[in-house]
Amino acid sequence: MVKWGSLIMVVVAVAIVTVSLLLIINRPMFRASSRVSEVSLSIANESIPVINVPIYVIGPAILTQELTSIGINQSLIKPITINQLAGLPNGSVAVIDWPLVRPSIVVSDPGGKVEVNLTSPVIRELINATARGDVIGIYANASDEDVVEFILAYSWARAVNNELVLVGADFREEVPDYLTAYPIIPVSGKEPVIFVVRWVKPRGLIIGPIYANQLTQLIVNIMRPTISLNAVNGVIDTVDPCYAEYQQYNGASNPSPSVYSTNSSTLIWAAPMWTSTSYSGIQAYSDDNGSFYWDTCLDLSNSINEEQLSGYGPTYYLTANVIGYESYFESSTMYDNGGFEVSQVGAIDYYTSYQQYSAGGSNAFIGDQGGGTFGSSSWDPPSTSETASYTVSIGVGLSGSSVSVGISLPAGTSESISGSLNPAKTISFNGWTVEVSNITWAFNIDRSANQQDFPNSFEDVTPAGIYLSNFNPSQQYLAFFNVDFENYAVTASYICDYYAYQTIWTDAQWQISITPQSSTTASITGGTGIYLSPNAPPGSYVSGMSSGVAYTPCPAPH
Repeated sequence: MVKWGSLIMVVVAVAIVTVSLLLIINRPMFRASSRVSEVSLSIANESIPVINVPIYVIGPAILTQELTSIGINQSLIKPITINQLAGLPNGSVAVIDWPLVRPSIVVSDPGGKVEVNLTSPVIRELINATARGDVIGIYANASDEDVVEFILAYSWARAVNNELVLVGADFREEVPDYLTAYPIIPVSGKEPVIFVVRWVKPRGLIIGPIYANQLTQLIVNIMRPTISLNAVNGVIDTVDPCYAEYQQYNGASNPSPSVYSTNSSTLIWAAPMWTSTSYSGIQAYSDDNGSFYWDTCLDLSNSINEEQLSGYGPTYYLTANVIGYESYFESSTMYDNGGFEVSQVGAIDYYTSYQQYSAGGSNAFIGDQGGGTFGSSSWDPPSTSETASYTVSIGVGLSGSSVSVGISLPAGTSESISGSLNPAKTISFNGWTVEVSNITWAFNIDRSANQQDFPNSFEDVTPAGIYLSNFNPSQQYLAFFNVDFENYAVTASYICDYYAYQTIWTDAQWQISITPQSSTTASITGGTGIYLSPNAPPGSYVSGMSSGVAYTPCPAPH
């Protein structure tokens, strides 16, 4: 395999940037993309499946027209008012226009923080609909993602009574606060999206954005039976770990009967199970060269731990397992053109969480307890010089039980894996040593495989802690952190001529909130902080994509 790093390159490029998140991302300032080769985007453009269930629409006629334009039979679209939502059958599908209900929910929007009215009659209706098992979608602009998803996640928390327990050395007591978490997934700013929420019993939450043309696929996938996963000796082979853990929460009989969470923890899953490749994560970007997938999920404890070191005040924290997954599917076109998968990068970024906390943008942060309890053994997978497969074990419900998932590269290929803290930072918090670093995995592949997936997964198995500045059951707490993904591939190569390359990256953000039951309002990060590029690829779930051409002159004869 040719190594391109040593070649003399002349790059012809222009930048393409899609969606940038609010927090600072640790990556190079400049990216390049090709002027000379346009790619054809084909995200979720499969044939529209036929459905025969009604879709209840709360909004103007233009929303109904949008749904009929994507192939939904108009006879299945049932316009209703928000007051009629309560009378729908259990398990209904409802789509609500955000501009219609926003005035009843948003109290103020000064720019940095948005204040929402938790006593809004609309939120009450969302709570009741979620409790009935309805699929609720809110039709909005991408810039409203964090506000809308907070409202949907909060409605779910109220519906399932997702309360917290305060646990100390010699006590255990109920806390009248609701725990919510939701992922901010990069979406195109050029087209509206539907933010969907669904309760998966007993304690699961599936939440995320879909584009309008994916709605019918969502309905078909939700109505179909749960897919059983095959396992050999208790290990599920090559599947999105978040999907495997969801199966356990959902009470799947294969491979581990009755191993799933009850009231002790909450699983929040970012990848829409409604995509056509639900066990492979989110199909984030696709073109003639191949497809990029990613996913992340968060397993949160429902207990606030109280611990105190001599001479210091008490420390309050919740434990969390963070999981990331990514994969690149190499097409025949890329393979025939001499292309190959070069590398992938995955990162769990606690550094930006602490940056926000230090700057006063939040009053909670996430990190790993140090003092010898955190190190390279906390990284899954560990560093290795060459491997064709490995296993990640995901804790189910943070209770000691786990489900093991096998990650396998295509036959005849292998990769090296390295882990690092980039950047690294250690702080002292109430006498505790806390690692608030960016944990980064680099998967170096340099292999090709025709019509094959190159998957990788990564997680922090410490587990991490969400540290509260000073716990007060009548105060709202917010924490943010990122999970980042990147894929680099040579999409075509020609000896003594040139090679083409492509980089795709996604910076997803987790937002975690503890909201007191007594609160009538809540403050959340406003969508005005999200930069929306007019050049964002339609239908994509990526933060950026760049490509370019590097010319490679032949070596001089000896």
